[in-house]
Amino acid sequence: MKKKNRSQRVWREGLIVLIAMILCSPISRSQIGSNTVDWGVQPMDFSRVGTAGWQFMKLPTDARSVALGGVQSALGFGNANSSFNNPASIADVADMDIQFSSMNWVADIKYSTIAFVKNFGGIGTVGVNCAYLNYGTMMRTRVAEGFDASSGASLGIIPLLEGQGTFGAHDLALGVSFSRQITNALQVGGTLRYLEEQIDDAKMKTWALDIGTMYWTGLGSLRISMLGRNFGSDGEFESYADRVAQPPAKVRLPMQFILGTAYDVLETKGTGSQRLTIAAEYVKPNDGPDKYRVGMEYFAFSNIYLRGGYKFNYDEESFTFGFGAEYGVAEPFVIKMDYAFAKLGRFQSAQIFTVGMSF
Repeated sequence: MKKKNRSQRVWREGLIVLIAMILCSPISRSQIGSNTVDWGVQPMDFSRVGTAGWQFMKLPTDARSVALGGVQSALGFGNANSSFNNPASIADVADMDIQFSSMNWVADIKYSTIAFVKNFGGIGTVGVNCAYLNYGTMMRTRVAEGFDASSGASLGIIPLLEGQGTFGAHDLALGVSFSRQITNALQVGGTLRYLEEQIDDAKMKTWALDIGTMYWTGLGSLRISMLGRNFGSDGEFESYADRVAQPPAKVRLPMQFILGTAYDVLETKGTGSQRLTIAAEYVKPNDGPDKYRVGMEYFAFSNIYLRGGYKFNYDEESFTFGFGAEYGVAEPFVIKMDYAFAKLGRFQSAQIFTVGMSF
């Protein structure tokens, strides 16, 4: 009888949390996104889109968060990839964890990440991570007067490709993370990154800081997270060829404030344990409109994950899904594999794979 009552209470609390998540989204949008003043004055429309660079810092770094609609901060049960998402969650790592992810982004852009985390007990949890985006090889062009090959007639000022060779471009982020379990309910963490961007012989670099928290409220498994991403100085190209007539302007970081919440609607332990988690996030960027993300993760049979999510107020991105599995080779060595698919509208889709190991 007690077990039945407890089960009913868990489902009731989970339903309340889910309803609150759904109701809060339109309320927040109407209060924050409205451009109408109570006195009837219509302010000038203004869009922040395109006012920040370093856009690769917004790309997903692991299959789990991609499959959950991009939800990052409040999931809990973190691993080494949490150093990219919410560094407070790397405190969940029991001893050591390493994760590697690979993704083919739009236009055949290759994106790879690797992260390693070690828990030092009372000292805290420390991690290192790297993200590398390779744009591939591109044809070099030169704007000059062109001539017809057969007649020799002038074609005017046109872009010339022949004999110009090729060039490459990449983005790089190297980070160090630290997290501590302050109390049984509160986790705090941060990640400091060195950022580099190179296009041909032009290079730019700067640094960025992420600060995250995870608070377990004590209302069942309800947790709330706050995350500030990409705080740092503007970047500026330090070197470029004389063919650039005017020095490029400084490039702002794509700063974000993320408020998230998650709740385990169902959780059983022991043999054949299960867990059903729902999560939602509100994202406030400095270079675009507010965004909303929701996701759901089902953990079954102690080693299988099924995931799905949706992104609201994005130009092209929408639904996502994925799955994962973990297998204990020998205590305490565990291998993890995850896959995610993301619909990108006119850019078709993207797929990401993550492989990890826990010790």
